[in-house]
Amino acid sequence: MEGFRPGRREFIKLCTVAGITLFAAPALWQASRAGQVGGSGRPDWRGVDRGPAFRTDGAAKVSGAKIFGRDYRARDMPGWPDAQHYALALRCNRVERRFDGFDWAQIPSNAQPYARITAQTLADNGIALPPFYGEAMLLAQGDSPHYYGHAAAILLFDDFEKYATAKQALQFNRDVIRYGDETAALQRNPYGSWRIIRVEGEGGPTGEDRYSPLQDGLFFPSYRNHRAQWPTSANRNGDISARGIFYANQIRDEIEGREATGDWHLVRETYRTQIVEPMMMEPEAANGWLDRDGKTLHLVLTTQSPQDFQEMTAHLIAASDFAGAIENIVVHSAFIGGGFGGKDHTIFPYYGLVAALFGRGPVRLANDRFEQFQTGLKRHPFQMNNTLAIDKKSGKFQALIAEMEADGGGRQNFSASVAMVGASALQSIYYFPRNDISSVAYYSMNVDSGSMRGYGTLQTMNAMEMMVNQAAHELKLDPIELRLRNATETGWRNTQGAVPQVGARYREILERAREHPMWKERRHRKKTFEERTPGYLLGTGFAIATKDYGTGAAAPSAAVQFDEQGRLSLAVGFIEMGTGTQTSQAMLLERALGRAADDCRVAEIDAWQALQQFQTESPYTMSQAHQDKMSPNPLWTPVVAMASSASMSSYFQAHATLIAAQILYRYGLLPAARNLWQRPDLAASQAQWRDGALHLVGAPSLPLDKLAAEAHRAGLVTGAMVHAFNRWSWADADFDIDGDRRAWEIDGLALRRGGSAQAISASEYRVVKRSAVRYPKTALNNAMVTYYAPCAALVEVAVNQGTGAVEIRALQNYLDCGRPIVRDLVEGQLEGGAAMGIGHALYEYLPPLGEGAGNGTWNLNRYQVPLAKDVAVWQQQHELLPPQSDSDPHKGIAEVVMVPIVAAISEAIFQATGRRFNDTPIAPEILRRALNPEV
Repeated sequence: MEGFRPGRREFIKLCTVAGITLFAAPALWQASRAGQVGGSGRPDWRGVDRGPAFRTDGAAKVSGAKIFGRDYRARDMPGWPDAQHYALALRCNRVERRFDGFDWAQIPSNAQPYARITAQTLADNGIALPPFYGEAMLLAQGDSPHYYGHAAAILLFDDFEKYATAKQALQFNRDVIRYGDETAALQRNPYGSWRIIRVEGEGGPTGEDRYSPLQDGLFFPSYRNHRAQWPTSANRNGDISARGIFYANQIRDEIEGREATGDWHLVRETYRTQIVEPMMMEPEAANGWLDRDGKTLHLVLTTQSPQDFQEMTAHLIAASDFAGAIENIVVHSAFIGGGFGGKDHTIFPYYGLVAALFGRGPVRLANDRFEQFQTGLKRHPFQMNNTLAIDKKSGKFQALIAEMEADGGGRQNFSASVAMVGASALQSIYYFPRNDISSVAYYSMNVDSGSMRGYGTLQTMNAMEMMVNQAAHELKLDPIELRLRNATETGWRNTQGAVPQVGARYREILERAREHPMWKERRHRKKTFEERTPGYLLGTGFAIATKDYGTGAAAPSAAVQFDEQGRLSLAVGFIEMGTGTQTSQAMLLERALGRAADDCRVAEIDAWQALQQFQTESPYTMSQAHQDKMSPNPLWTPVVAMASSASMSSYFQAHATLIAAQILYRYGLLPAARNLWQRPDLAASQAQWRDGALHLVGAPSLPLDKLAAEAHRAGLVTGAMVHAFNRWSWADADFDIDGDRRAWEIDGLALRRGGSAQAISASEYRVVKRSAVRYPKTALNNAMVTYYAPCAALVEVAVNQGTGAVEIRALQNYLDCGRPIVRDLVEGQLEGGAAMGIGHALYEYLPPLGEGAGNGTWNLNRYQVPLAKDVAVWQQQHELLPPQSDSDPHKGIAEVVMVPIVAAISEAIFQATGRRFNDTPIAPEILRRALNPEV
């Protein structure tokens, strides 16, 4: 930002954290540069069917434009020095040995760094990690590494040749880091523990529970020898834990008794999943420059959560010796080249931050693929000991018990939350009258795991599907028929005792799948194929899952405005990480304002300062009393900003975008239409958008540019900025706008009148304080999840009896995505999810500890991802359930589309070979040994 000088004193005051002013710089690449026609400045990306012909960022990507944060060097940044410096991190590839420092002689004489940053350097300058990430950002000499890949030093170089030479000498050098005596393994308490106990009451699935987390609350274990110890005292009339243990014991006693009498059939199995690398397209990168003269720190990052990074960084710096040297932080949030949760609250940007603080110029820290494997967040490996009880006569599920452990690795990240979501997701589409599910996230010396796509549900729901398939086989029932007997219905309670907020269309999906030729003809297809193809076995498998979307603390912001020429601008807080958020959010305006946005800016941060909102305690742990105390303050909100994760864009971000557009229409464009048509009594429902113009029977149509010009002339609302909050239900608040008091499902609002710039600027907006607000009760935190999107998969596989190789011959997906915004983007999610599911089921594997990614030697030469030949590119089909109405929600589906593929493949392998596998991946060598034990 050339000549960066903060302006507007009131604006500075609003965006100050810990005495440091935070700024989100204008996006490094703007969608309006792509696909322009003539001089209009409007993207020409509409297809013949009125859907987008290509993504808003499509032209830039295929033409090689700089768009991802990894692409930018110092010379690309206005106002930065041209000379690019480079950083290299040195990491420990061993644990349980004392770290004894470095052998700096391993660095070639012509490649010496100008700075060596160690733990002592950080301590001397008062730099400590934000508490979320734990301690020991760099390992101190004399300590033993906390986990494989623990960073020990950062080296800074002033040119690329020195950096490249040093990296070549050091990256796989086992001598540069010195290790001393053997030490005891580090021990820590679990990152988090959860227990979900529910017993239905006399009213059954829709009545009050005898006991459930939503009704009674949660209780937690103590820790002994770093293991979870659940309470043992049981009392129906005792406290929360005593009542919970009473009912947990009752469930177990009933299972044992009904098993003994032969009434119930039990499936008791252990399931294990592997460590998985996200393998996003772009490894993580950061580029930072400390402008000492301007007292400003500039950072280009590749993170899904820039808002949290800004705030945590401000506190980090304020507590350090750099506090007086830095008055401003400017964060450029570029496109991140894929996320999958692997870039959500990753620790990597803080190493880039440290490099920038000690650099003599702009410093770039960028992982290559080896380094990304060694340091990037992984998918949690789970071990699950599950028991499913089924009534033999009815085929109805009677009880579910599960004891699950998740390996969180060396840093906490979101492990506690992943363990909770995995536990709450275990039930999948099924109803259980009684359940006892426990889940604990443990520390280990593996590379830390985070919120990678699936967020614990890939692990637990596939275990459930494997149990259901096994139960169907043992009970001699059709697997889809067994599912139909147990699918939950709309209004029925989940394992937490909460009623989902969306309709259950599971039976519809099951019925559609049951009629598919791949399923109906599976026995004939197997017989015919195996007769014609000696040495191969054919099998068909089915699985279904329903994935929650959201976090229970969604806080989307959006701003929509138009200039005098009618050009529509949209800004959202959500990051574009390859899912097409920018395109879909732009398209949303068509329904409310007659045309898609001409300009959509993602990863917006600073604009929301106009709302003047603040937060206090964690939305997950705050009491109802605290919420009640703070709610009367019209500027308070439970959460100011949210990360781009948990399939949040299509439902949560879209909610804010649509309400901003509706407010803009009601108080800007509709009054302008009344003026132009001279119809002061015109109701909102009387006029209709068609072909980019507002139509009224018996009146001339009004294109957007005419309406916009009139709105600007008359001083009407020309921009609406909103903030919303969702704790498994939307907050709503009353706002008075131009004498009209109305409730909207938002809790923050700012408006602009006039204004000419197409870019959305906080300085042009004025806050409208709410007069009343109704937040969802804090007890809804115990619901854990209430929004669901289901997906099912039919898979046909051929197994090579000699090699164990599995070929996907056909794949049919069924998905309920509600009302799709852009169908092509939904289909792209399905195709990408299928590839990730196939990879998890058959190929992708990282061993734990010293043989795993943390030793720094893993890359795609060792880690097998599915290729085009492995994912049945030309044999994939899918069916999207048609919306039931025009008011159906847009569901978050980015995660669920990969989940059922895994269990469907596992069952198809069983149907082909007669061998059942409970662990993933089912790699060719594992299958070969099972089929040929004598070889």
